[in-house]
Amino acid sequence: MTDGAIKTGVIGLGYFGSFHARHHAANPKSQLVAVVDADGTRAAAAADQHGAIAFSDHRDLIGKVDAVSITVPTSLHHAVAGELIDAGIHVLIEKPIADTPTAARDLMRRADARGVVLQIGHIERFSPVFGLLRERVGRPITVECTRIGPWKGRAVDVDVVLDLMIHDIDLVLALVGSEVVEVEATGSPVLAPTNDFAHAQLRFADGTLAYLAASRISDRSERMIKVVDAERYWMADLAARTITSFGRNAGFDNRDEISVPPSDNLALEIDSFLQAVASKSRPVVDGKAGLDALTVADMIIRRIAEKPRQAAASAIGGAH
Repeated sequence: MTDGAIKTGVIGLGYFGSFHARHHAANPKSQLVAVVDADGTRAAAAADQHGAIAFSDHRDLIGKVDAVSITVPTSLHHAVAGELIDAGIHVLIEKPIADTPTAARDLMRRADARGVVLQIGHIERFSPVFGLLRERVGRPITVECTRIGPWKGRAVDVDVVLDLMIHDIDLVLALVGSEVVEVEATGSPVLAPTNDFAHAQLRFADGTLAYLAASRISDRSERMIKVVDAERYWMADLAARTITSFGRNAGFDNRDEISVPPSDNLALEIDSFLQAVASKSRPVVDGKAGLDALTVADMIIRRIAEKPRQAAASAIGGAH
């Protein structure tokens, strides 16, 4: 912590929230004042670890902090963030911004009214691998994203589209920069009451096609983005931290491989949030970006629901 550090708090100390607390405590721009969790024992343990105060109610932070990370279940994002925004507290909300586009728009309106930073935790935007891909790729013709992993039993309160695929929805929207005009999708629940895998095809107004696959019941982990532009074919492995490309006419003879040094993307995300608060500037991933990703995710979920369950179930073999 340095003089003039931003007084911060973390609300929700589950698996990911504990990482937020650690990074707020370690960042010199931040003074972690308090942590909040409905589980008093968990809150007390985190408070002891980081020299903070433990609370069980997020409203106890009002008047004590300037900025917070909100890492509670998605269904609580609107209620928790809304009350803190109204109190003039800057918020970093873990993705997705909310559980419905209507709730997201309300948070944006309230943040604008209070003049506070509203940042959404789309962590892959801070991946140097994605940053380098975005810098080098030309206008995409097609984009293919795969995000699959084994069952962990977490975040089952939300569909896999909101749990995993929304990361890639945000990345595709950032790469393409055009409006989604058509959506096709299939998916199905397997172990959770909501969809555990999903496939989606997005058609953009500029003609770009994007194909997205997400699964939380896979036998392996993969986080890959493949892009075809006018000149090259690009393969970005976000987990292995590599970008491979080759010319569309020269094939593998013109192959180029880049290895990207390790980074802590959450640390970069939180530092960016604190910088936006300190400078009173627009965050890298603002409320509109969060709303845009959520709107497309909602379109995908609705499209899946329109499909006969039998047709969706037939796709399970390719989901993992």
